[in-house]
Amino acid sequence: MGRKSLFIWMILLTSLAGFVNAIAIFGYDGTTVSHVTGLVSKFAIGISTGDFSGSLEILLLILLFMLGATTSGFITGERAFYLHKSYGFIILAIGILIPLACFDVHNVWLFAFIMGLQNGMVVSFKGIVVRMTHMSGNLTDFGVFLGYKLRGNKNEKPITGIIPGTAILSFTVGGIIGILLYKALKNNIFFIVSGVYICLGLIYFVLQKRCKDKDFNGIPDALENK
Repeated sequence: MGRKSLFIWMILLTSLAGFVNAIAIFGYDGTTVSHVTGLVSKFAIGISTGDFSGSLEILLLILLFMLGATTSGFITGERAFYLHKSYGFIILAIGILIPLACFDVHNVWLFAFIMGLQNGMVVSFKGIVVRMTHMSGNLTDFGVFLGYKLRGNKNEKPITGIIPGTAILSFTVGGIIGILLYKALKNNIFFIVSGVYICLGLIYFVLQKRCKDKDFNGIPDALENK
């Protein structure tokens, strides 16, 4: 039960990332905050065309995303997932930071830091990379999984397709819900998002206590056997 609950917890976080990123794109001139591939290209284009002011703003977004990931890496210390780590505190911190977007005119930069913080939190489960805030890697992993299966590779475990496939779906659903609620509530939606993050942070501590700090690096096997 603990492993399944933890997986659901991760999927909810992925949905929230899709939620926040969709709002950033919709409300702030198409700016993405959950991934930086496009931002790096925009930075290069800006430099080559002489738009140094715009390039500086984009560079700041990139650096804030990296700073968030660096902060997360400093707190967690390694790639493997262990329940004794301070993931709950990271999620609570995100929940506290989110409402600041209502008062800061540069909140898209705050979102970039938050997404970097979340994306750096969980890196892998038994060799399977879990990407919660950007989908390029998940689409690649899922596509490769399908290719292996079409070729008849029987050694490829179903879980290697389930994890990225579920992440893609949850990120998409989160984005749809995010836009619908943002249209209705505007910036007030950030207080709701904050509350959900805080709840997930508290839920993590409950899971941590119930499971007595077990190593959940084997979560794919556990899910596969269900």
